[in-house]
Amino acid sequence: MTNVDVMAFGAHPDDIEITCGGTLIKLVDAGHSVVLVDMVQGEMGTRGTVETRQAEAATASKIIGAAARENLGLEDGNLHTSKESKHRVAKVIRKYRPRLVFIPHNEDRHPDHYHASEIAYEGIFLAGLTRYETGQESYRPAKILYYMSWYEFEPSFVVDITEQFERKMEAIYAYSTQFKPDDNFYKQTCLTSKEYNWALEHRMGYYGAKIGKRYGEGFLIKGKMEVENPLDVKFSTF
Repeated sequence: MTNVDVMAFGAHPDDIEITCGGTLIKLVDAGHSVVLVDMVQGEMGTRGTVETRQAEAATASKIIGAAARENLGLEDGNLHTSKESKHRVAKVIRKYRPRLVFIPHNEDRHPDHYHASEIAYEGIFLAGLTRYETGQESYRPAKILYYMSWYEFEPSFVVDITEQFERKMEAIYAYSTQFKPDDNFYKQTCLTSKEYNWALEHRMGYYGAKIGKRYGEGFLIKGKMEVENPLDVKFSTF
């Protein structure tokens, strides 16, 4: 599969679903091809195993409607920009040749998240260099968007995900070891608490309210947005 429409990078399996899952589902609903790329296998997670996380990621991918999902096999808890990590990003970019890429914002509470942002951006840049060798043709996507993890930012725009909200939550809770408190075999974490579910839903409600919708996801543009006709751009007075 080459020349897909959209690729999304996440540090851990479940990051993509939490942060931009609704928008990805909306893009699939509109007929666009989406590929998901996790950087680590989640081996440092408090709950579950690598094997259960793989099965959960496969289920979540089906709910989103992703055309493919890749795992770069980098080290959980020790993500950092290196020759090897950037090389793996460049290879997957050249393999699928996406038009648009979602990456984590480069400021966040979790070091893996902001390092994932740096790795993704630098790997994407390398993928466009003709003399950078991976055994593939060079390619660099034209559009990069930052999505919001733990820390918030002022978004360049907000996507209405009201119709996709239920499926986004289904994709998140496909990671039952991470988010459902029923399994008492593992210790409880902040992710299995009712407060986390409350915060997750209310953030989407907050950004949805910003555009007069029930639920929304905010994104930050890497670069500047060109507008041909301002009359075609939707504005919110909320």
